[in-house]
Amino acid sequence: MRYFPIGKQNFEDIIKRDLHYVDKTRQVHNLLKHGDLYFLSRPRRFGKSLLISTFKHLFSGKKELFKDLYIGKETDYSFEEYPVLQFNFAAYGYQVEILESELLRQIQKYATQYDVEIDPISLSTAFKTLVAGISEKEKPVVILIDEYDKPIVDFLTEYDKAKINQGILRDFFSPLKDLETAGHLRFLFITGVSKFSKVSLFSDLNNLTDLTVSPLSHDLLGITQQEMETNFQEHIQLAAQAFNLPEKELLVAIKTWYNGYSYDGETKLYNPFSLLNFLNERRFANFWFATGTPTFLVKTIRDRGIAPEDFEEEEVASTFFDKFSLEELDMTGLLFQTGYLTIKRVQQGVYKTRYFLDYPNLEVKNAMMHNLVEAFTFKKPSQVSNALIKMERGLEEGKPELFVKNLTVLLSDISYHLLPKKKKNQSEFEVWEGYFHTIVYLITSFMGMSVKSEITSHKGRLDLMVESDDFIYLMEFKLDKPAKDAIKQIKNRKYAAAYANSPKTVFLMGIGFSKEERNVETWESEVWERGNS
Repeated sequence: MRYFPIGKQNFEDIIKRDLHYVDKTRQVHNLLKHGDLYFLSRPRRFGKSLLISTFKHLFSGKKELFKDLYIGKETDYSFEEYPVLQFNFAAYGYQVEILESELLRQIQKYATQYDVEIDPISLSTAFKTLVAGISEKEKPVVILIDEYDKPIVDFLTEYDKAKINQGILRDFFSPLKDLETAGHLRFLFITGVSKFSKVSLFSDLNNLTDLTVSPLSHDLLGITQQEMETNFQEHIQLAAQAFNLPEKELLVAIKTWYNGYSYDGETKLYNPFSLLNFLNERRFANFWFATGTPTFLVKTIRDRGIAPEDFEEEEVASTFFDKFSLEELDMTGLLFQTGYLTIKRVQQGVYKTRYFLDYPNLEVKNAMMHNLVEAFTFKKPSQVSNALIKMERGLEEGKPELFVKNLTVLLSDISYHLLPKKKKNQSEFEVWEGYFHTIVYLITSFMGMSVKSEITSHKGRLDLMVESDDFIYLMEFKLDKPAKDAIKQIKNRKYAAAYANSPKTVFLMGIGFSKEERNVETWESEVWERGNS
């Protein structure tokens, strides 16, 4: 049985050790036929580094590594050897704080390897003379750049450092257009998470093809359902045995947990890291999410007063993918580029195209919701988990009192965090009226129940509807008003009438929050009697 190359990014090592490799060389060959200058944005752990390594060995002429793959068996690719320069910004780690010296060191290393003289007067000059010198001495150069934006992404919370690194990247990339015009480039491939503006790359090199939502890259990275079932059949069978499930049922569960990434709204992909870890360990867990908890993202969502429900089925235009500004961080853009949102569907038109974003799968949505509950309630993960288990049981068993009791626990001591004792810090976090609504929405969404927020009818708008297997909860929230007013509003506006034909028990729930205490002040619930709207 083949082993999984979890965490391995060296193509040659994977092939020689006969580890599992999902053959993407058909897509690679297609890229080579269509162009020479590419940029690809994909989330972390999505196979970008392995793709870069594949290109490296391809352009190094190592034909023997590809003899059993599509490009070696089904094409007439020549495997001609070219000088290859690879820059892996992910390998620098915390040294991106001294980015310029690291790049100059790497340039000098290549200059020694290819026996060319460089002009170290500046970073851009050194890079330009290196590439031109190698090209004139040997052949046009292949340049492979992995995680180009790491020096910016790593310092999003430290704007001054990020800004300095942005300038260094601009200097580094600025010679590429002249090098390409002069015929010194054979192939250029750059990966990253975000398409940042003001790094010269996307403004100066105007013939660089952005593959982010291009048809050329829809299945270039990630694993499709067919690829999963074809390549890992033996492991799927073993997992089905471990869970004591029919294979078809297990496949549905795996798909729900880990499939769903898409860059065209149709081709659905698994994040390789999560899928391989599941098949290797035969247990469902948040493998991908756990490797990079988005602390900065969830705190920013909380502190800006952004309603998390707005991220579901969010509509964006084509320009959304164009550039990303360090000065004005767009939260939806950041969530998409980092992999917490993906394209769920595309509305193609002659004059405009619309993309609809949502969470890719259960792993990402549940983990994100849990982290958001932690951020919004200022509670530790263990406290949140314990409360959520009891709250879920309350809704599943028709015990709203258990739900509200633990909601009160989650909201306890929250006033201290929202209104710091030092007056000068009070502006750091503004409490908006939808704050409590947001917390209840996050909690119920985490439970995997059917949740609808702000349901509009001809008589008004219901705050929240939550549906479990046996119960429907119609929730109305009031701020500094009694819960009985919320129940009265639900009845007067006949919100329950829409569920008259449902066999489920319908609860009318009113929760009155205190803005001063930052907690539940009053609450009421009653079972709706059909015929009494």
